[in-house]
Amino acid sequence: MLNNSRDEMKILSPRHCLSLSLRGNGKSDAPLEDYSLEDHVSDIEAVINESHLKDYCLMAYSMGVPYAIQYASNNPEYIKGMILLDYPAKFPYIPESWVDTVFSKGYIKEDRQHVVRGIQRDSEEVELWEDLQRIKCPVLIIKGGTNHSLLKERATEKYKGNLSNVKVVEFSDSGHELWKPDYNRFIETVTEFLVELDRLHT
Repeated sequence: MLNNSRDEMKILSPRHCLSLSLRGNGKSDAPLEDYSLEDHVSDIEAVINESHLKDYCLMAYSMGVPYAIQYASNNPEYIKGMILLDYPAKFPYIPESWVDTVFSKGYIKEDRQHVVRGIQRDSEEVELWEDLQRIKCPVLIIKGGTNHSLLKERATEKYKGNLSNVKVVEFSDSGHELWKPDYNRFIETVTEFLVELDRLHT
């Protein structure tokens, strides 16, 4: 669930990869309302059910992480692994000031501004640490090591305390964008985990 995963999908070929643009993003529909945690999780469930996926690895980045955790904790039976990228196991309350900050950057088209407002309006803090205990598959967590990382040490320890099968990798010179400054390192770390999952399921 990177912002644009086309390059990564090409690199990971011939693995079957499916990339989901969340509601209001990319070419996905942008409804006028319904942008809560539960709404996003239902989208993930709908796509996976429609695609008839089994024995797959679920990867999520940034605010996609709580969506993936909530989905996986409710639907653990077909997930053989998870990769969680630089975000804690909680869905945040987003202050109204965030809307103005996003708009000030100038990249939100007018016909999508309601999406930003909807995400803020429907946000409420939801802790998902206990939900992690229902996830039994191997989990790879990649975090940045600089001050720009959104996954801090305390939250990392909470992951370790609530997941039964977890590996944490820290990129000491990366912030939230884990593929910078070393894109190959990021890809190799993900690929090595996928190969290990293959070995466990053969």
